[in-house]
Amino acid sequence: MLTVSLQITKGIMFIRLEGELTQESFHKVSEEINYLLYKQGIIAYVFNLEEVKKIDNNILENIQNKLTEIFLRCGSVAFCGISETLKKLIGERKDELFYVTEEKEVFQYISI
Repeated sequence: MLTVSLQITKGIMFIRLEGELTQESFHKVSEEINYLLYKQGIIAYVFNLEEVKKIDNNILENIQNKLTEIFLRCGSVAFCGISETLKKLIGERKDELFYVTEEKEVFQYISI
């Protein structure tokens, strides 16, 4: 089970996830992101995974596809609370993808 909490602060969408991140649960998160990205025009996202207890091994491709979709819409993304291993798997993208230790750090990298 995955719990999703959304909050907008200074034009940046904070998506806090808690529980198990599976392909099925990520699909639900992806639908919410699509609504925010295409209908609401949100262009900056922070994914907080600090409270995610389990991540399916097969979900990386889904995450990368969603990131590409956000980047193509001129968006920026930051991740909070992920392991070094997951950072390496997700990769780097200059001026569009950031890794932060705490959510508040995102304001040093992303401005709307």
